[in-house]
Amino acid sequence: MTCLRSTLSRLHLQILIGVALTGCSCLLFSNDLVNQPDGLDLESRIEGVFSKYHASVVRVKATREITADGKSKRLLKMGSGFFISQDGHILTTGLLHQPDRIWVEYKKSFYLAKNIGNDSLCNLSLLKITSKPKDFSHVSLNDSFDTKKQGSFMVALTCALEFDVGPTYGLFQSEEFSFGKKLFPTKMIRGSLDLGPGEVGAPVFDLNGRFLGICHAALPDLRSSFVLPAKACQRIRDDLLFSGAVNYGWFGIATTKKLNRNNGFDIVIERILEGSSASKSNFKMGDVIVKIDDSPVTHQGVLANAAFFARPGNILDFLVRRDDKEIKVSLKVEKRPLIQTTGTQPDNNTSTTDINSSLLIEKIDN
Repeated sequence: MTCLRSTLSRLHLQILIGVALTGCSCLLFSNDLVNQPDGLDLESRIEGVFSKYHASVVRVKATREITADGKSKRLLKMGSGFFISQDGHILTTGLLHQPDRIWVEYKKSFYLAKNIGNDSLCNLSLLKITSKPKDFSHVSLNDSFDTKKQGSFMVALTCALEFDVGPTYGLFQSEEFSFGKKLFPTKMIRGSLDLGPGEVGAPVFDLNGRFLGICHAALPDLRSSFVLPAKACQRIRDDLLFSGAVNYGWFGIATTKKLNRNNGFDIVIERILEGSSASKSNFKMGDVIVKIDDSPVTHQGVLANAAFFARPGNILDFLVRRDDKEIKVSLKVEKRPLIQTTGTQPDNNTSTTDINSSLLIEKIDN
């Protein structure tokens, strides 16, 4: 009996020691995660992005005098922006239309800015300050990052109202070609960045500090926002620096979205615009567009996105389905005309859109 008690006591002691050692191991493992030298926790990552880029963010203000009811008053609009070069170029969005004066605020100082060019399609503006601060940094658009996963973190550095630059974060939710019945001019990122007044125009990064895009529009009712991707920002910047305007591609076709036998949608050519490059190609009305180069066409936004990045003079290869046969059609991209046309009113089963006259959504705060 004594031997049995002694054996049980030793067994209990071994179990207690094992539990204690396991608990210590878990505690040490947990502390190791928190104290990672590379800053793997969310707080350290956000602090790192802020530390690296906060000196590149500015508040942009623009004013214009108007006359209403015989009285003059001055409009003021402000938002965020950020340096994109050591020469003092600044990218922003939602700038006041035809302002009398533009200036930026950086570290409690004020700098007059001139407008280098505007892109009306994406509401993006390129500015340049007339004199530069001594200690600013800039965001390199060429070091941007185009691969994103749903659920990954996004960090924006914004100038809300009259507050100092600060970080906010959200999750990458989806990539969208449209909002309601309005097509975007190019694919947008939707994220859970809950933006308020003055924060549109801010740069957005991933947790490694790679540039993802610019805050383009806020959706306050959804506590969400749209971000114009880095690749689109590069496209617009290059043209604005070169000529002060952006030359987009134009196909000269109008498409309709029709329900197919698989309960999906086919993108069908409904109209070929007279005098366009498409009218000189082998396109026919009723062709189902299957691919543009290697990109499957499952949405009219794919066509708008392709036109956005196509340079006038480029040759694109379309794969179309006609009479149950797939045919390759080559098209020379033309410069998008200034006059825009619109599609017809959609019903429940079809939706007609002129892919080259897509307008930005109207019911968003930008």
